[in-house]
Amino acid sequence: MFNPKQLIRTLHRLIYPAFIALLLTNCANEKAPEGGKKDTTPPSVKKISPLNKSLHFRSNKIQITFDEYIKPTGFAQTLISPPLAERPDFKISGKTLVIKLKSPLRDSTTYTINFAEDIKDVNEGNVLNNFTYVFSTGDFIDSQKVSGKVLNAKDNTAADGVVVSLYPEDSVNGIISKKPYYFAKTDNNGGYRINNIKAGRYHIYALKDQNYNYIFDQPNEQIAFTDSILNLTDTVPQNVELHIFQQKAGTIRYAGYHVVGLGQVQLYFNRQIDTFSIRSTGQPEHTWWYFDHSSDTVNYWFSNFYEKKDTLYTLANDSVLDTARIELQTIDKDSLWANPKYSLSIVNQSNAVKATRSSKEIYNTQELYKPVKIFFSRPVFGINPAKPFQIFPDSSTKPVKA
Repeated sequence: MFNPKQLIRTLHRLIYPAFIALLLTNCANEKAPEGGKKDTTPPSVKKISPLNKSLHFRSNKIQITFDEYIKPTGFAQTLISPPLAERPDFKISGKTLVIKLKSPLRDSTTYTINFAEDIKDVNEGNVLNNFTYVFSTGDFIDSQKVSGKVLNAKDNTAADGVVVSLYPEDSVNGIISKKPYYFAKTDNNGGYRINNIKAGRYHIYALKDQNYNYIFDQPNEQIAFTDSILNLTDTVPQNVELHIFQQKAGTIRYAGYHVVGLGQVQLYFNRQIDTFSIRSTGQPEHTWWYFDHSSDTVNYWFSNFYEKKDTLYTLANDSVLDTARIELQTIDKDSLWANPKYSLSIVNQSNAVKATRSSKEIYNTQELYKPVKIFFSRPVFGINPAKPFQIFPDSSTKPVKA
């Protein structure tokens, strides 16, 4: 006997799976969305805690949230004015930058954190230029400002990407040894503006910074300055035009230093040097130096890791004698032996990588009839002849006879 309900159930059982399969096939064949225009918009601030330009600031933590994810840049270009005794910690958590202040703040003082070009989005690297966070521990925010343009002296064209910096009046030649109190970078038209400056008298400079340290210490860096002191003590707007140029090579002079790491210091000079010698008060033996590729930087290695400060006496081109008092990176004596990264180790630069889907194997290789080269993490002053050098074939424990 014909049963309509049974027929419906049978059709449902046959047609429904086919319908689902067809639906999934159509979904799988859909085209991926076409890419749009390249993102050229820099990150924008969505939330700040405490608020920008806060008064009676007492917090030791600042949180700045952006509208997109921020690239961890290390924040090497970020400066705080006036300078703090200890550099803050900068950490990124998603779209939020967290700044932890580690030094006590002065009373009744306006602080400016200038991020230069350190705020970049993750995807395209778009830069939020000259973003500043300002706060005051007192009753008001410093309100002095200066603006203007930087032009190339040779053709009067706009100089973009130039650091315009201010130093207090008593900071003589500060630009060759110290980072600025206040600064801004010029835009594509050579324009600049520095806000929230404490009332006072300042030296003003423009610097085409080649090594991003805000200091005039490289022979190919361009500079501009004024003959007079900039007076920022009244309400009259200050507009300063600077003409940047490259100084001709003159007398060699010591330009500063940078501690690279434990046992290594770089000494900078204003131009290339041909001959060099160095003497130290805190490093009586086992020191070594060499020029970098441009011959205006000396890499100085030493073995006494426990001295916090040292005085170096340098002689360049057999005629220019300088004395440099430097701060060194130190380590506790026990840590030298407990932490292997501080000890002498072999840095093998002849490694080959053999990779498969399931594993990756790193093994040492050496070409036949080629000299054996061994690279170390630190300079080596000698080899103990009492310790024999042995070669083993593959993983064998039996050495090859010389």
